[in-house]
Amino acid sequence: MKGNVSKEQYVLSVIQKAYDKGQQGDMNTDKMIDWLKQELQTGYSLTQSRKAL
Repeated sequence: MKGNVSKEQYVLSVIQKAYDKGQQGDMNTDKMIDWLKQELQTGYSLTQSRKAL
């Protein structure tokens, strides 16, 4: 259960960062989607590498 909460918190924090960047006018929709994919893949990779250790 604790793992799910931290994953959800991570996803929510990434979405909040994307929203904030969008509010600043730094991103259009395509840039935001690409940025979100990269951030979420990076976080997933970090989580998987920690499990492997």
